[in-house]
Amino acid sequence: MGNLLAVLEWIGLGLGMLIAALAVTFAVVRQRILRHGQGELGENSLLLATGARVGVYNGQAEGRQPSLSVGILMLLSSGLYFHSLTGRREVFVPDASISWIGVPEEREGRRAEGRSIVVRFLNASGKQDGVAIRLLYPEQWVEAIKTHLISRG
Repeated sequence: MGNLLAVLEWIGLGLGMLIAALAVTFAVVRQRILRHGQGELGENSLLLATGARVGVYNGQAEGRQPSLSVGILMLLSSGLYFHSLTGRREVFVPDASISWIGVPEEREGRRAEGRSIVVRFLNASGKQDGVAIRLLYPEQWVEAIKTHLISRG
């Protein structure tokens, strides 16, 4: 019995160290992405930042879930900027191109939908495009985006 408790203590210690290492890694990567964004766009351009998942939104995602990239969403004075944690995906939506922003209606049995916002915008070729963004406090983000980007323009 004593050996089992010793093994469980070592397993708990290892899991605790793994969780702590993941938390520190996330904090360091987040800070690097924020510094990168501020370095390219200017010190005073960053208004808000949060962890988010971004996927393509075409208005017909009823049956399938879009592929989501995990990263940092930044509300800038000039638009919305998303940078994935792996660095493979970057999305910038200028404030002038945003045509609609809001929280999608909740459907039965889909709790994750309530934590999403949808941003529709005109892409570089002038066609309507959209992104679905999953994050905490979506209503507050919609209000902040409307206040700082849409009503200002």
